Amino acid sequence: MMHRAKKKSGLDNQVMAYAKKKKIRQLGENMGDIVGRQLWGNQLYLFPLVRQWPEVAGREIARHSMPAYFRRDVLWVYVQSSVWMQQMQLIKLELLGKVNRFLQGSQQINDLRWMVQPADLIDIEQEEFVFPPTNVDPAAEREFRVMAENIADPVIRESLCNLWLRLSTKNNIA
Repeated sequence: MMHRAKKKSGLDNQVMAYAKKKKIRQLGENMGDIVGRQLWGNQLYLFPLVRQWPEVAGREIARHSMPAYFRRDVLWVYVQSSVWMQQMQLIKLELLGKVNRFLQGSQQINDLRWMVQPADLIDIEQEEFVFPPTNVDPAAEREFRVMAENIADPVIRESLCNLWLRLSTKNNIA
């Protein structure tokens, strides 16, 4: 048994000698180089920035925007609309300072850029549409509905009747 232990330790020594000769390092030692070479390093700071975005940018700004990604020394930020893109441009320097204070020198940002948020990232509460009240003569409405009965598709028929109600209400107000 002692012979095997010596053999195993001899094999370990050979592996270690080969690793030193070929400059082989453990995976953990290489991760910094791998991440840095692939320019993923600055993306590591994105996750904490996204999580703390309401505190960094302010709650109102955060409701309409979120950090998207770093590209070199630029932070790209998603905004919900072009209106918010303009609003963000007005506070750009102030927000740039807040972001750099948050990153504490780990990643220096020299510019902020905006882009409209992709539709699949927008989380908007759906509100049920309620038609405004109509101001139409009930006899005229009945007469129009009788004419609309010739339309076979019930969805199209009801849509046409709703359109007629809206237009009739608008014309009565004006």
